[in-house]
Amino acid sequence: MRTPLYYTLRQMKPQIHARGRLLRKFTDKIGLAYLGSMHQHDDEYDAIRGFTASTSHRDAHYAVGTYEGHNIRMVDRFDIQKRSGSAKQPQSWVIFEFELQVIDIPHVFFVPTGKNGSVYERIFNANIHMQPLNSILHHVNHSPNFHGKYQILSRPTHSHRVESLLTSPVIFGIGEKLWPYALEIDRNKLYIYISGASVTESSLSTACIAGMWLVDELNAA
Repeated sequence: MRTPLYYTLRQMKPQIHARGRLLRKFTDKIGLAYLGSMHQHDDEYDAIRGFTASTSHRDAHYAVGTYEGHNIRMVDRFDIQKRSGSAKQPQSWVIFEFELQVIDIPHVFFVPTGKNGSVYERIFNANIHMQPLNSILHHVNHSPNFHGKYQILSRPTHSHRVESLLTSPVIFGIGEKLWPYALEIDRNKLYIYISGASVTESSLSTACIAGMWLVDELNAA
């Protein structure tokens, strides 16, 4: 049975092809193995998780490998998303997944503010146990630039661990290097989400380089 996502993707075919060429070029540039489209229900596919995962998403341009000593996976994900006060709308993300060496990092979101905020509604809806921690961190790791760009979400019981990880240099670096991309840390994975249809070689390179920097900082914490 053909879903609404099928027809949406069919209408976007020219843009998707151009986007695919760009992503393939980028993965070749950094030496990832390009595996193309993947079906999330295939037993052999270990789908990238994170807040964008759903029963209906479609993954294309999947690539995996090691770059400058970092284990990286990348995927182009499409889905139909219901937003408050509006009909269902198509949504796309290029997702980078970086493997962390540390395993005691709590589940944390860095939600960009003032940039397509409705895209991130599902984070708040699906994680009602999480609360904003900016007010707790603001006095210790003071960076007005960061706090004007990101909202940090995690369980209140994890606030001390989050505070120990997010030193002033890390807070400042995230605000400078990674906005407007959403970030998620879960178990031993860092996810970086480039939202929207407009993806450039510059945005891919920026997210990848900044992601490796953040991985190194977290591993050293």
